[in-house]
Amino acid sequence: MNIIDKLKTLGVEVTPEIEKAFPGEFVSDLEVQKKNEKIITLENEKKELETKQENLEKELQTLKDAAPDADALNQKIADLTATLENERKERKEKDEVARLDSLVTDFFADKHFVNAITADAIKKQLVETLNSDEARGKSVSDLFDAIVKDEKGNYKPDILIDDKTFQAQQKRSQIVGNNINQPDGAKLSTAELMKMKNQNPDMDITPYLRRGKEK
Repeated sequence: MNIIDKLKTLGVEVTPEIEKAFPGEFVSDLEVQKKNEKIITLENEKKELETKQENLEKELQTLKDAAPDADALNQKIADLTATLENERKERKEKDEVARLDSLVTDFFADKHFVNAITADAIKKQLVETLNSDEARGKSVSDLFDAIVKDEKGNYKPDILIDDKTFQAQQKRSQIVGNNINQPDGAKLSTAELMKMKNQNPDMDITPYLRRGKEK
């Protein structure tokens, strides 16, 4: 409803001059108030958006300015993480080698090598083999035989000695160390040497017989 129609409903005589003075639609005060409130709300929302955008731009710039420091920090963290991981891996490998070394030591308990150097070399090789993919599905004995035996299954020379030879060597060492040179400097007689020879057939007593003759 426009203003002219409103005046007519109120019984006011509308002249041409009045029609010219009040053209267009009639708008109530309430509608004007609502429109003004809407405008204010939109303007406030616009200001809030502008403020948020400004803050975001400042934050973005701050992040850009701090990027070099952040990159350096991230790289340092990555380096430390890698170092820790390597240390864990090395410690785990050392623990495994120690475990295998103990296992091989127990396995060697009844083995007799020609000398300590050979024993250490075979032990090192066996531990390394046990710690490799070659050990999959194989026992310690299998891997040991692969090292000390040839293709025909015979023991390679100058690595192991049998129990009999080992026992003879032990007895000979004991005799040479304790019996040949008595505490008082006396030498064993020929009869005593022959007795030891009978007890230890593998023992060569010739050098000790010569000593007696030299005396």
